[in-house]
Amino acid sequence: MAHLAPMTTMSAADRAGFARPSRARVSWIAMTLALGAALAALPAVAHAQTLADRFSGAAGSDNKAPMNVDADKVTYNDRDHTVVATGDVQIYYKKKTLEADKVTYYRDTGRVLAEGSVKLTDADGSVTHADRMELSGDFKRGFVDAARSDSGSEKDRTHMTATRSERLDEETTVFEKGAYTACESCAEHPDRAPVWRLRAQRIIHKNSEQTLYYENATFDLFGVPIAWIPYLSTPDPSVTAKSGFLAPRLSYKDTNGFGYGQPYFYKISPDMDVTVTPYYYSTQGFRGDLEFRQRLDNGYYTLNLIGVHENDPNVYGVGSRPNRGMVVSQGAIWLSQNWKFGWDVVRATDKYFNNDYQVGNNTLSGNFFRENSSTAYITGQGDRGYLDLRGYSFQGLANSDLQPQLAAVWPILDYNKMISLDPANTWGIGGEIEIDANFTRSTAGLASYQQIGSYQFDVQYGMYAVCRNPSTMTALYTKQNCLLRGIGGEYDSGTLQVSWKRKFIDPLGEVWTPFTFARANLNYLNASVNGSAIFSRTYADPATPTGYTTITDPIANTYQSNFINHNDQFGGFVTPGAGLEWRYPLLSKTPIGEMVIEPIAQIIARPNGQPTRSMVNLDSQSLVFDDTNVFEWNKYSGYDRFETGVRSNYGAQFTYDMHEYGYASALVGQSVQVAGINSYATPDAANIGLSSGLDKPVSDYVTRLTYAPSANYSFIAKARFDQADWALRRLDLGGRAYYGPLTFGVNYANYAAQPIIGYNERREGLSVNTRYDVFKNYYLQGDIAWDLGRHNYNNVEYLVGYNSAGQAQFQFAPAAPLFAIATWGAGIGYQDECLKLGVTYRDSITDGYGYPPNYSRNKSIVFNLELRTLGDIKAPLSLTPTVVQDGTRTNGAMYNYSN
Repeated sequence: MAHLAPMTTMSAADRAGFARPSRARVSWIAMTLALGAALAALPAVAHAQTLADRFSGAAGSDNKAPMNVDADKVTYNDRDHTVVATGDVQIYYKKKTLEADKVTYYRDTGRVLAEGSVKLTDADGSVTHADRMELSGDFKRGFVDAARSDSGSEKDRTHMTATRSERLDEETTVFEKGAYTACESCAEHPDRAPVWRLRAQRIIHKNSEQTLYYENATFDLFGVPIAWIPYLSTPDPSVTAKSGFLAPRLSYKDTNGFGYGQPYFYKISPDMDVTVTPYYYSTQGFRGDLEFRQRLDNGYYTLNLIGVHENDPNVYGVGSRPNRGMVVSQGAIWLSQNWKFGWDVVRATDKYFNNDYQVGNNTLSGNFFRENSSTAYITGQGDRGYLDLRGYSFQGLANSDLQPQLAAVWPILDYNKMISLDPANTWGIGGEIEIDANFTRSTAGLASYQQIGSYQFDVQYGMYAVCRNPSTMTALYTKQNCLLRGIGGEYDSGTLQVSWKRKFIDPLGEVWTPFTFARANLNYLNASVNGSAIFSRTYADPATPTGYTTITDPIANTYQSNFINHNDQFGGFVTPGAGLEWRYPLLSKTPIGEMVIEPIAQIIARPNGQPTRSMVNLDSQSLVFDDTNVFEWNKYSGYDRFETGVRSNYGAQFTYDMHEYGYASALVGQSVQVAGINSYATPDAANIGLSSGLDKPVSDYVTRLTYAPSANYSFIAKARFDQADWALRRLDLGGRAYYGPLTFGVNYANYAAQPIIGYNERREGLSVNTRYDVFKNYYLQGDIAWDLGRHNYNNVEYLVGYNSAGQAQFQFAPAAPLFAIATWGAGIGYQDECLKLGVTYRDSITDGYGYPPNYSRNKSIVFNLELRTLGDIKAPLSLTPTVVQDGTRTNGAMYNYSN
């Protein structure tokens, strides 16, 4: 091995990297002497930093970088003034490596000619392959025939090929008839075209600009030219962020026409950038988007502004505004290692903007955007505790949302702390103390009601839920026919709970856990008596002198007095309690695995201290009695409700680890009101607790069964059965399967009707989703959901007018078939390390049924193309005509709201 520099210039790691397989080699001492003698006789050349300079510098100058040569044979030719290295030649210089079968140095010109399996590795890891390469002595300039250059890391490798490339200097490289791709070559068919590539007459790489310039370019997909681009520039693979145009944004909607957006990304500084996207819609004109981002030392924030001036606002309803838009901002700032401040704010000029212009954000999902949710927060996280302070504001986007009914919730304060007690320092008490605290303030302009039984909308536009007598169509807001879902006015609630528990294991293996707690709640209610929304509709009525009748649908805060027993005053309760939990895990080993059977029993004693009828329930309206909460001390989901009296929970769980035969588990449980008032049978303003399965002295049975015979298959079933006759009240089934290239999932739900809490019809649904990998990178996928209960379709009546006698005439909404499809979709795509290409079709029920109900469907196609290193194009195309009922978007004419 020839080292044309002192060994001290190389680290141990570098020397280890040069180790070659054991074989007959030329002595490095002999090579050094031969090349040193040859170089000493070389004439000086005009340009600096040639290979001869490097060799001579290595021989005797301290200010020259070392160059190391490794070859089987080195030949000096005095007549031709050349030095030739042959046989697995490797030359190392300034973290660059040149490898070839033969390397010839021309003394007179200072050029290097490498031939045969040439490979040049730059300091940044990029690699150039060629059959023949001519370079300057410092490797900065040269010509390459049949070149292939690989750049980037192993994971993000990109490739450039050319019939001939010229390296003008370290700044510029020109590829003649070049091609660029981020795709790997097919190992089985290396001559096959990559999945995608950009071919150009010339590709110019500006190193300092980190940019690739393409002249007369063609984009190929699967070897087929699909686009011609006369001029194009892209960042080179080393770039993480660079100013320039991004991939366009395409869309179609009948009310907007075809939409084209051209984003431009501008990098203001290493930590700050902005993206400006002018859109043009063929029907509605111009729209502008601006997104600003900044990365801070301790966080980040973004600001996104969207605005559109509509050419024809009337296509969206009478009175629609021409200037519309929205603002979105997100941010997170780490104040310290444990404390973070952040926000996620989104607000539109009107609730229809998101759907009209297909604009989503992080809080929106599904086929229709349901709400814009804004929050600001500060959180602190310790070893065994946390504090979370935040607030929420909501903008309803659904057709049936009435904005004054949506509460602003600020502040919400949650604090939790776990404290372990050392028995030695606590007089033998030991165990664990948990402190849990919450304070919530909620305000809304208008109360939110829901009719018990059939769900009815206002008679004017069929948009907003009201409570009325179905036969007379007059307002009827009473506890017997209506629920109070949300307060119009102000409601404040604070809760503090301190609990202690400790686990003991006796000699038999029984686990005993005594616990005690004290819970205090203080609330303030100031329900507004002002505020109302009035809808009206006029019908032809021959029985009246004027020949028509006007029906009015009022929603008023004054009706709240029918549901709450106190107002503008403080209320609250204190609930101490104590209990004991017993578990006895029994382990049994079988020939195929280990089985554990664990009976569980609890007893919790509390006084009857909660005045539920005079309390509002805003945060405990989601109550589902199942396997997840059967052994909870309190089965309500929030802080506004709490169990009372003496209650016992008991049951058993079973697990079976069968090793190669899979895993199975099961649970069965029940809850009993032993003494005192059953809070679940004591309804609040929203009737929460009733029809829950807990509102009887002995609750329903809850069960769970899971089985996974292998990692490829799993099944779960959860059910609730009536305690008297084992009638099925609630059923959830789910399964997943992976069979070779096929992935399959199914979910089924069947919930009995609960009219007392607003679910008048049985709810039943079935959903199936699947994906089939046809080949290695090609896939088909689809999903479908059936509304088997048809609760959104059947038994919905609406007023259509009056007969000659002045009697109201009603008509049922169109009935739906048994297998009514709620939503379905299908897609086809291709995906590999450099390309994602897919087309998806979606068909689903539209949002809002209108008046009379109109079960139209929303149909759309989404095309998505993502090219690694180049960008992505996503084009949503709506196939459903937009039907806007007259007046439905006119806030002034739709209803009269006063507060």
